[in-house]
Amino acid sequence: MRTILLVDDEPSLRWTMAELLRRAGYEVAVAQDFDSAVEAFDGGRFGAAVVDIVLPRRSGVELLAELRRRDPDLPVIMMTGEPNLSLLPEIVRAGAYDFLPKPVTKEVLVKAVARAVERRQLSDEKRRLEGEVARHAEGLERVVAERTSELVGARNFLKAVLDSSVEYAIIVTDCAGRVTLFSRGAELMFGYTAGQMAGRPARTLAAAGDETGPDMFLPGGPADGGAGRPSEITARRADGQTFVASLALAPVQTSDAELDGSVAVIKDLTETRRGEEEMRRMQAQLAQNEKIAALGQMAAQVAHEVKNPLAGLRLYVLHLKNKVADRLTESDLTLLDKIVNGIENLSGTTDQVLNFARPLNLTFRPADLDALAQDAVQLLEPQIGAARVEVHLDLNAPAVVLDEASFRAALVNLLLNAVQAMSPAGGRLTVTTRAEGGDVWLEVADTGCGMTAEQVGRVFEPFYTTKSRGLGLGMPYARKIVEQHAGEIRVESRPGEGTRIQVRLPRGGD
Repeated sequence: MRTILLVDDEPSLRWTMAELLRRAGYEVAVAQDFDSAVEAFDGGRFGAAVVDIVLPRRSGVELLAELRRRDPDLPVIMMTGEPNLSLLPEIVRAGAYDFLPKPVTKEVLVKAVARAVERRQLSDEKRRLEGEVARHAEGLERVVAERTSELVGARNFLKAVLDSSVEYAIIVTDCAGRVTLFSRGAELMFGYTAGQMAGRPARTLAAAGDETGPDMFLPGGPADGGAGRPSEITARRADGQTFVASLALAPVQTSDAELDGSVAVIKDLTETRRGEEEMRRMQAQLAQNEKIAALGQMAAQVAHEVKNPLAGLRLYVLHLKNKVADRLTESDLTLLDKIVNGIENLSGTTDQVLNFARPLNLTFRPADLDALAQDAVQLLEPQIGAARVEVHLDLNAPAVVLDEASFRAALVNLLLNAVQAMSPAGGRLTVTTRAEGGDVWLEVADTGCGMTAEQVGRVFEPFYTTKSRGLGLGMPYARKIVEQHAGEIRVESRPGEGTRIQVRLPRGGD
């Protein structure tokens, strides 16, 4: 931009300065007053302007202000042949680039114009560079916004996918073990919100975890099974409750294979363990039922092979006794009575096996459990007195639907076992009933010799007994009856501390 606007009302001076500038390589547009200068300015683009302060009608200071308004970057050099220092502040405020007194020499004029043009070029270059920077900044901002939007979309999609699986807790940590992603499944499993866990050490979710303990949520840590294989940990919920969980870890690595954190996939094994325990219980129950079925087959064979001959032997002995009683001594008659008693004992044993093995035919109706317990205690009064047992009854059960005959037999077995456990030293027998929710509880507790953990574990096995007499069918029969009533039976015992048997029955009929 080497075009110069020259404004002066003296024609000879205007021609002279214009010629000097043209010889210096500049193009020059001349004007004699404010109006012609504004008209010339509107017709082109100038690198600088040289303006006389004193112009007809409107001053050069006014022209300076107008030119600067139209082009703020235009350098304007002011000239005067009659210096007026009072105008200097106004000239400076209007934005003059330089001030030259008349007469102006060639060197001074050309040098001042050269500086002004260079200033204009620098301003134009600066504005151009600023424009490019602004355009580049806008482009970068647009790219960053697009990439940010893509990342946010990808993160939201990933979070939606992760949150769709509430069975597993998915936790992402940085290389320091701090949580960066906490899935919906993790919120439900641990009881924390994603906001509460953001930035917190994931190790605090372990049962023994704290801010300084070993980090089980980083690859290579104490819980890393290696190669993505899960390991078991004890985790802790927000309410302090602990649970067993399966933890699988995978490293999160950058493109240059540096560790950037880890992904932890956690599954609560509480229900799994409960299911496994239920499966073991059902398998044990199935094995028990298979034993009982086998016992039923054996009992049928016993009934066929033993019971009928025993009945015949009893009749033969009684017939023999009646026929020759007058010819036998007292000791011979006693011997025959012992034979009859032995046959009856064998027949009773056979009946007991048959009763345990055969299918139950129960008739359920509302019954008074408290009265049933009192009847059972009265039935065993001879044994209770002989064993020097003190009985305490605390009966508060409501009516319950059950089969009275079978449940009375089961209760008698429980009471008889308790009495025998305290014989002959004596003790205290406590029978308690109560209602709890929709269930009725019956408890039989004694202060007898108690049982070991192994004996408690086998107490419901058919033919298992710790007594010198008996078949070991009393407790299995009681359990069978309770289960037929959709209830459950529990045994708690320790050697020397007695035994507590709890029976839970649904009330039924409500």
